[in-house]
Amino acid sequence: MLKIRLLSDADETDLSVLLVSTFGQANELMLVRALRQAQRTALELVAVGEDGLVGYICLSRLDAPEGWLALAPVCVRNEDQRKGIGSQLVTYALDQARQRHFAAVVVVGDKNFYSRHGFVFQGPAQLTSPYPSEFTGLFPIRPDTAKAQLTLVYPEPFDTV
Repeated sequence: MLKIRLLSDADETDLSVLLVSTFGQANELMLVRALRQAQRTALELVAVGEDGLVGYICLSRLDAPEGWLALAPVCVRNEDQRKGIGSQLVTYALDQARQRHFAAVVVVGDKNFYSRHGFVFQGPAQLTSPYPSEFTGLFPIRPDTAKAQLTLVYPEPFDTV
């Protein structure tokens, strides 16, 4: 049985192993640590299965616009991929962002995967981003964000990934 919950201090070692083994490098682990140190994380969730930590997702605060979040990173343990765990994490995290009254969430990633969760790619919003526009998706929470014309400013730790 899968349980999604807030990350706890007791998860740190397992999370480090999960991030490095899933991505095959330490960049995402370093990103998460730097976001925490900069106090830019808004929400960190883990998926826990019968044999421990199987997934992780982070929502971090953009520097601008205020109230907007970036979804990154998200990962599922290699042997547990293609079981819907990533989708459950994304759905739960977006619901939490909505309940916490954030304005919008952006993601840089696979259009096919994230559009199933309500992200709009190359839609009516005109977002200037340091990342390629064709991979930048918007999940509008407040109605006015769906057609926003603005520049996304990511926290400094994203510069190192």
